[in-house]
Amino acid sequence: MSKQIIISVGREFGSGGHEIAEKLAKYYNIPLYDKEIFEHVAKKGDINPEVAKFYDEKPLNPIFYPVSMDGSYLPLEQTVANHIFDFIRQKGERDKESFVIVGRCAEYILRDNPNMVSVFILGDIESKKARVMEKFDLEEKAALNRMKKEDKVRKTYHNFYADGKWGDSRSYDLCINSSTVGIDKTLETIINFVDAYIEKL
Repeated sequence: MSKQIIISVGREFGSGGHEIAEKLAKYYNIPLYDKEIFEHVAKKGDINPEVAKFYDEKPLNPIFYPVSMDGSYLPLEQTVANHIFDFIRQKGERDKESFVIVGRCAEYILRDNPNMVSVFILGDIESKKARVMEKFDLEEKAALNRMKKEDKVRKTYHNFYADGKWGDSRSYDLCINSSTVGIDKTLETIINFVDAYIEKL
């Protein structure tokens, strides 16, 4: 596309946020950055991609991992996060690339970029539970526990690095409940919003 457009997708676990992000990238014919980020982190930081994946979107606990005052020591969580944030800045600010990115505080990292649209996708518990049970072949209790655990990690990670609160409508351009009208209609609504945003650029 002729204009740069970045779509940042925050999501609750089980809301279908990743699926929607994939469809947004396909619709606008732009890259989707999610797991692809690990290769960048591995190359830049000399970190094994699987290690980077393990520490991705993991909150830092300063009680167990004290950071040195001179910055000579950083725990892996912090190192991986720093490389990921640098990747986001490189693509969005220096390379002026259009892309869709899932999570990783992108709406905060690129908050000064006028070409970014930030979206947060949430969902009703029953709808999310059903999706998680089917996708991961889990029983109801296990699905609910997984949802609670994943969202807690994402929230803690986001709120550690970003000023705005994870899932707070004031931190995003658009918040939408995918359970209300389903994945495809949610996608259509986001596309309409993004198109309107692009028109004013």
